[in-house]
Order: sequence, then structure tokens, then C-alpha cells
Amino acid sequence: MDASSLRISKFDGTNFHAWKFKMQMVLEERDLWEVVSGEIKAEQCETQLDQATYKRKSRKAMAVICLAMEDSQLPLVRSASGACDAWSRLEDHFEKKSLANKLFLRRRFFTTMMEEGDDVLEHINKLKTLAEQLEAVGAPVCEDDLVITLLGSLSDSYQFLITALESRSDTLSWELVTSRLLHEEMKRKEQGSKGDEASQGQAFITRDNQRKGRPVKKSWPCHNCGKIGHWMAECPSRIQENTERHRPQRAQDSGDRYRSQRANVAQEEDSG
Repeated sequence: MDASSLRISKFDGTNFHAWKFKMQMVLEERDLWEVVSGEIKAEQCETQLDQATYKRKSRKAMAVICLAMEDSQLPLVRSASGACDAWSRLEDHFEKKSLANKLFLRRRFFTTMMEEGDDVLEHINKLKTLAEQLEAVGAPVCEDDLVITLLGSLSDSYQFLITALESRSDTLSWELVTSRLLHEEMKRKEQGSKGDEASQGQAFITRDNQRKGRPVKKSWPCHNCGKIGHWMAECPSRIQENTERHRPQRAQDSGDRYRSQRANVAQEEDSG
């Protein structure tokens, strides 16, 4: 079973993080990972049989690694003394633990934003991958920062969901937040929601009201006029009736204030 039979793309110098994980799985499946990772070292082999077994596994692992790389990347490992050395060279080259690389990855992590219409799962995976890359170079991100960064990077149409999550009294875990986001996206896709922030936000509120047993006003008749599409408090007929009912009173009040002011003026003139 070679790398191609497992459908692993040859490493071309990009996306080392994903290729590294897949290769680890291949090497684990072939019982070669402990040699590549350095869990077992040549100097630990006491008997000739152990030494022979180690050398055989190292050569086999070296072949697996090299055959899973494009020709352009082979110079990085061609002069390696063995599989463990080759793997270390790749990690040192593509997962530099320098301050500059840590700064570069942190900047990407904290500035990655989700645009309207972007796939939620892809955005989640992008942030999670960056967090794993930071951990690989010695700059791990705690779960709280991961959750906060994810919520802060979402598009505006998810603001209502963010508010609902923030109002929870329990701790927001990565699993909870991502599951709620994916559930919300699934609902939007099922409903064919492609509206703007207002329509998407209103849809979230409507679903929340339905869960609490509150009827949806678009399908519930007004208790004042009997029409569908608004509550009684929003009824245009009721608003107009109230306006007309209070108009004479307001006019009378205005007249009373006018007569009172005129009387005061006349009294002042007589006193003068």
C-alpha cells in the first residue's frame, strides 16, 4: 500500500500541516511512525536483531516519505541520514519556530474574517488549522482565545446568534460554538436563506419565538382588524383610530393654553 493508493497528494511545498498529518497516519498504519518520530532511536537498540529491525524500518519509512513528495521538494531530504532526520528537516523548514514566523501566523489567525456567503465549516477549519500551526511552532492558542476569535470573525448576519451565545451563563466551549454555528447554517440552507443581515437576523428571532411557543405574526391574524401580517399593537387601523380620537383633545388643550396666555397678557397690561 503506497501513498497514492491512499489518495494522498504528493507534497509540493504548500499546506505542509495537512500533508504532515496524512503522512503520520500512513506511517502509523505501517508501524513505522515510532522510528520517524524518534520514539525509538538507533542507540536504544541493544541486540543486532533490534538494530537490523530499526534500520529496515528507517529505510522503509524514508522511502514512503520520499515517494509522497514532488521532485521539487526532494533536495530537502535527499542527504538525510534516515527517516527521523528527514522528518526533522521538513519540520524545521516548514514549521519554523522563529519569532517572525510566530508573528506571521498570529497575525493571520487574528485577522482572518468570514465574508457574507462564506461556508461556515471552511471558516472554522481555517481558524482551527491556524491554531494548530501556532501550536506546532511553540505558540499555542488557548480555547478561550480560539472561541473569542471565531465569534469575532463571523459575518454580520450571525450577530443575533453571537448575542444568544453570549447571554448563556455556562462556559462557551469550542465544540458548543462550532456545533451551534453549523446547525444555524444548516437551517439557513434548508430554508434557502440568501437575504441580507436584517432578513437573516429576523429569521433567527422567529425561530427562537417558535421554540418559546410565541405565534409568528406573518401567519397569525391581528386581534383588532383580523388581517394577517402584524400584531394588534402594530395595527395601522388602530393607530389611525387612536390618532383621530386624541386629535380633538389636543386641539382643545391648545385652545385652553392660548386663552390662558391671552388672559395673562391682558392682566399685565391692566396692571401697567
